[in-house]
Amino acid sequence: MTAGGPWPDVAIVGGGIVGTALAADLARRGARVTLFERAGIAAGASGRNQGVVWYPQDAVLGSLYRESLARYRTLPDEVEQELPRGDTAASFRLADEPSGILLVGTDERWLRGRASAIAAANRDFRPAFVDAAALRRLEPSLASDLAAVRLDIGFPVAPAAAAGAFAALARARGAAIVEHAPATVEREAGRAIGVATREGRVAAGAVVVAAGPWTPAIVDPSGAWRPIVASWGVIVELALAEPPVHVLEEAEVDAVIDAGSPPGDAAPVHEVPAGRLGFSLVAHEGRASLGSTFLPEEPDPAAFAPALRDRGARFLPAIAGAATTGLRACARPLARDGRPLVGPVPGVDRLFVAAGHGPWGISTGPASAAHVAALVVGDPDPREPAVRVATDAARFGDP
Repeated sequence: MTAGGPWPDVAIVGGGIVGTALAADLARRGARVTLFERAGIAAGASGRNQGVVWYPQDAVLGSLYRESLARYRTLPDEVEQELPRGDTAASFRLADEPSGILLVGTDERWLRGRASAIAAANRDFRPAFVDAAALRRLEPSLASDLAAVRLDIGFPVAPAAAAGAFAALARARGAAIVEHAPATVEREAGRAIGVATREGRVAAGAVVVAAGPWTPAIVDPSGAWRPIVASWGVIVELALAEPPVHVLEEAEVDAVIDAGSPPGDAAPVHEVPAGRLGFSLVAHEGRASLGSTFLPEEPDPAAFAPALRDRGARFLPAIAGAATTGLRACARPLARDGRPLVGPVPGVDRLFVAAGHGPWGISTGPASAAHVAALVVGDPDPREPAVRVATDAARFGDP
């Protein structure tokens, strides 16, 4: 990193969960940091998701989740100690215990098999089959013909709360955060030397791109290197008089988004079959976020909302009469093999990337931020060997 001078040691491009956690971590380590965000903090998937920290059904992503969960446990104390009393960022806090996720469907035999398969893959989920009668007692508002698999995971949160807390902590530690400032990487002789913004060039000893699905275009404007794509979702915010306690998800959608066996260069692992909408619902602090769609192009949320509501009402009849309180599209940054890219960009010295976390950005992003922070400052790679191989940014070749 650079020593002295009127520029940051590290320039970060992207103000989502990864970029803000990275800024807070690097500032804690003593680096001079400037984060550039093209819109506002958590303007992308980190603030437009359904709002749940949960455990992916993939060993590598599960490792990142466990690290991220531990990071979230220490965050409230850090915020309380380092931010002024009454700062809104202090409101972020995960519950002590998960709310639980219900994978709901009508085929009890299939659901029993799904519970057994999940138990064989990951007993930490504590999967349990719930028959129709037991489900009525557990969640009376669900349709009467449903059964479920209950997983002991899932922490509902306000979608942008975690990124907001990390951003506030980064500022308190001396990091500069510049919003509404699109930035591109400046290179010279095979090395990243800073970023270019509308206000001019900003020199830096290292550059980290953590810009979600827009990361490849920033790393490689030629368009040749595209290991991360946008998987678009539409989310309908509803006012439910009696929201469910559990996170709800259609069991078949859960099977589709299982990243346990990444398909390499095949279609994205989280893509719901064409022509079909899924169902998921997260209720937290008076809001209920309805999904699921996984679309290759940016959708018109208003056009998808009626179909999502119809699909959701099949599982939770109260959705049919619930008022809509919000509507948004979310561009999930999905790596083509389902796992994020973390670390040095091959072929460009002092350029790093941390992106591609897909539907699990707020669930796994803080761990990736800690990993790339260590690499940027020259510490030993903190990743477990399997995680290092699976998240190596060089696995898709040079940009």
